[in-house]
Amino acid sequence: MELHQLRCFLAIIEEGGFNKATTRLHITQPALSYQIKQLEQELSARLFHRKPGGVSPTEAGRVLFQHTQEIMDAVRRARHAVSELADGVGGEVRIGTINSVGIYFLPQVLWHIRENFPDARPTVLYRFSAEIVDALLANRIDLALVANPRSDRRFRMETIVEEKVSLVCGRSHPFYGRKMIRPSELKGLQFISLSTESPTGKLIREFLARLGVSVEPVVSTDNVETVKKMVEIGLGVAFLPDMVTAGEISCQGEPKGRLARIEVGPPISRRIVLVTWKHFEMSRATEAFIEQLRTHGSQWKGCQGPDES
Repeated sequence: MELHQLRCFLAIIEEGGFNKATTRLHITQPALSYQIKQLEQELSARLFHRKPGGVSPTEAGRVLFQHTQEIMDAVRRARHAVSELADGVGGEVRIGTINSVGIYFLPQVLWHIRENFPDARPTVLYRFSAEIVDALLANRIDLALVANPRSDRRFRMETIVEEKVSLVCGRSHPFYGRKMIRPSELKGLQFISLSTESPTGKLIREFLARLGVSVEPVVSTDNVETVKKMVEIGLGVAFLPDMVTAGEISCQGEPKGRLARIEVGPPISRRIVLVTWKHFEMSRATEAFIEQLRTHGSQWKGCQGPDES
């Protein structure tokens, strides 16, 4: 068995099929199928049940999956040990995060790491918060950046950013230019909603329930960028984390922005939390990444993002 074959096998199971695995591995489907065929021939065992709706591991596949995870973990530990002997900061840092953090917060952290530690190799996995925690449990990532996670005794949790979640509207909306509205004014409005499967969507739903306001979304999606664009074109209003709208909101002394934030009821906020195993042995590259996370988080400003002064 070769490591490349095991990586292919692992990707198929973790991604739920051959198609997504090819994207992750950057190879063609025939090439991936060939690697699995070679592996099955060497083991004299069928590893997958192939059905019209996808694939699932056979009993032999499930056994191999367990051992493959252990092998890959041993390979990572070996690389880590060798990397620690070398001068400087290097090695892989496997990060899992949600889309809003990955789009609006993480890039500057990654830029800093690239500029100061060019031998470090960050990789980023984007999923829902619950899926990111599952990836951490399965040892597919080293650390997680998620919103409002549940407490878990197995993990160390550290709040990196606490930010407001604000009601926003576009320039064509009647609310534009108003600083505050009454909760009752939300009733009957065109409302764009974040999916309640996400922690932020759930936070917003609970907030509206406390206000005694019931809204019927015209659109519901798990993509913050989609929600923002719909608000910009005037399809409705929405609650969005401030980091998502920082580039579209006018700050003091600036021209009017494409979006406006309006206060409604008591403020609500979400926490962006760093999650790691309590006894996680960090490489120097991981330590450098986390330190930059803390620095960037401490400089974060609600209107314009990080303080660049």
